[in-house]
Amino acid sequence: MEHILSYYFERPEDVLVQPITVGLINDTFQVSLGINRFILQKINTSIFKSPEVIISNTLAIGQHLKNNNYSKEVVEIIPNRNGNFITFSNGEIWRMTKYIPNSVCINKVQSKEQAFEAAKCISEFHRLLNDFSTDRIQSSIPGFLDYRKRVEDFKLALKNANEERQHIARAEIDYINAHLSLIDEYLQIEFPTRVVHADAKIGNFLFDANDSMKPIALIDWDTILPGNVLCDFGDMIRTYSNLKVEDDPEGKNNFSLTYYQSVKDGFLYHLSDVLTEKEIEATDLTAFVVILIQAIRFLTDYLNGDIYYHTTRENQNLDRTINQINLLKAIEEELCIH
Repeated sequence: MEHILSYYFERPEDVLVQPITVGLINDTFQVSLGINRFILQKINTSIFKSPEVIISNTLAIGQHLKNNNYSKEVVEIIPNRNGNFITFSNGEIWRMTKYIPNSVCINKVQSKEQAFEAAKCISEFHRLLNDFSTDRIQSSIPGFLDYRKRVEDFKLALKNANEERQHIARAEIDYINAHLSLIDEYLQIEFPTRVVHADAKIGNFLFDANDSMKPIALIDWDTILPGNVLCDFGDMIRTYSNLKVEDDPEGKNNFSLTYYQSVKDGFLYHLSDVLTEKEIEATDLTAFVVILIQAIRFLTDYLNGDIYYHTTRENQNLDRTINQINLLKAIEEELCIH
């Protein structure tokens, strides 16, 4: 660690390092020198194969938001002592960002007010990026929002899966096959290309340490890409309105219509006059499709033998699939999506 710190500090031996363990992709540390604090991350290049794209996207988005008087904190990359925004060392790739003081991270939505405020926060983010040319950014994970490919991968996994797993997952396979037409309907819509954050879970919002209803930053811009902005709304619905943990297959009391509506109201707060009529009409459909795609991804991995998502027990990916399908069933019943 001292070696990488030497790229940023003249006296790395004086730097205090504390690991941050809430992230699942990158290795993250809080580093302190006196009263100054920063966030240091080793980028996971098995997921992000072009980290320079992350840096370029972050710099371009951050500058645009600053130029437009964004009311929240901006993710700001700190250059190393050589003036570079990315550091290559011993086959590893690192970057440092500013630390946002007086902030806390929340991993599960606690109230409808909190859900509304987080959605309102990302709504402002998107409104200020409405005039930002998406030609200036690239996808850090090519194909991340390619839903057609997700379906093709599922069909291939189903074709090659062993009979036992196909038998165990028959009900889930049947449910997904019965709803693939909704993905076809979604894919026929020509959405405007806008900036998508692509990971809008509650844990990627920092809240004021003295007011848990007040978001002060939207962080983790690593997955930013051009695409359908409603995918952020869908991902918020998937993670905010689901009252169960992601691998809980119990279907009772798993959905909050109140949280759903709070997210929708917050998301449209700054965007109701920005989104097209076609986009507004497709908000509920997009939310359903985003959740369905995640169910497909979990089930695809289960059929493939659990090779992508980390598992700690047998049938965990199947339980994750059931969890998403239970959420879909609740949304179908409440919103009459079919």
